[in-house]
Amino acid sequence: MTTIRAVFEAMDEFAPFSHQESWDNSGLLVGDPQAPVTKAVVTLDITKAVVNEAKTEGAQLIVSHHPVLFHPAKTFLSDSVPYQLAAAGIGAICAHTSLDVAAGGVNSCLADRLGLIRQRPFVWENTRFYRKLVVFCPHEYTDRIHCAMKEAGAGTLGDYAGCAFVSSGEGRFLPLDEAKPFLGKPGEWEYAKEDRLEMICPPSKVEAVLAAMRKAHPYEEPAFDVFETTALADSDSLGLIGFLDAQQQPEEFAGYIGQRLRAGGLRYVPGQRPVKRVAVLGGAGGDTVTKAVAVGVDALVTGDVKHHQLLEAMEAGLTLVDAGHFSTEDVVVEPLCSRLAARFPQVVFHKSAVFGDPARYWTASR
Repeated sequence: MTTIRAVFEAMDEFAPFSHQESWDNSGLLVGDPQAPVTKAVVTLDITKAVVNEAKTEGAQLIVSHHPVLFHPAKTFLSDSVPYQLAAAGIGAICAHTSLDVAAGGVNSCLADRLGLIRQRPFVWENTRFYRKLVVFCPHEYTDRIHCAMKEAGAGTLGDYAGCAFVSSGEGRFLPLDEAKPFLGKPGEWEYAKEDRLEMICPPSKVEAVLAAMRKAHPYEEPAFDVFETTALADSDSLGLIGFLDAQQQPEEFAGYIGQRLRAGGLRYVPGQRPVKRVAVLGGAGGDTVTKAVAVGVDALVTGDVKHHQLLEAMEAGLTLVDAGHFSTEDVVVEPLCSRLAARFPQVVFHKSAVFGDPARYWTASR
C-alpha cells in the first residue's frame, strides 16, 4: 500500500524540501501522511476546479508546484481551497522552489523542452555549508560507527565515499549514580582507549547521520561535536544555460519558443545578435537580466518580466523572451507524473485536465 508519506519521501529524494527558499512553503501542506493513495492529480496550482476534479476521479492526493498555503491564514472558510481539500480527505503535497532547482525539475524540463544542449548552471544561490561531525568511539567500535555514519550519508567528497579521519587517545569519564555505563561502574572514574572519528556531512543529512551514530554506538551518552565548515558547500542552480543546435535570428527564436512551449502568447525584445547560447529560468526571472548580460548569453527565456527589465535587455542588446509564468513552468508537470508513476506503479498519476493558463491573449490585427 502506497501512502501520502511514501510519495512525500520520494519527492524529497529528488527535490529535497530542505532546498526550498526561506520564504517558501513547500511540503505536505494538507492531509494525513498515513492515508493510502491509489490515484493522484498532478498540477501547477490547486484551484477549486482541480479539487473537484480530484473528487470526481476518486483521487486521494494532489501534487502541485505552487503551494496551496503560502502565507499564514487566520481562517479556513468552507469556500477556501485548503478547507475543501481537508473536507474531502484529499492530501496536498506542494514542491515549489525545491522543484525549481532540482535535477529533472522545472528548469531542467524547460531547458530540455527547448532542446538546449551542454546545459550548465546559470545563477548559483542558496548556499548550504557542510557540517563536520566529530564522534568519540571505543576503539573496537570505530569501524561499526564509521560504517553506520557512511550509510546514513556522511563522508562523501566528490567521487569518494566514507571519507574520515581517525585519531586515537584516552577518554575519561565518571558515571554518576543513576548511570548505566557500557564501561566502568557508577561512582568510579573510567579510562578508555577511544578514537576521535571525524566525517563531513551535508546539512540535510545531519539528523539521520546522528541517529545512525547513536544506534551503532555502545555508550549510553555518546560524546560528539557538530561544526559548520565553510570549506565545503552545496549550492542550487537558479536556472540553466544551454546551447541551441543551430543559431537563430531573434524573431525566429521568439517564434520557436512560442511553438515549443505551446504558449498562448509571449512578449519579447529582439536582441542585436543571432541566438545560440540561451539562459532559461522558469516562472518569474526578469531580475536576472543583469546576470544574463554579464555571463554573455544571447537570450534569456523566462516569465513575468517587468517594463524596466525589458528596457534593460533592449539597451544591452539581449534577446529577452517573456513566455509567461504558466508556460515556462507547466513543462514540469507531465515529467513529474511519469517520474512518480514509475516509482509507484500501483498508483495512477495524471496531469490535471481542468487547469491551464489563466491568462488570455489578444493580438491586434496588422
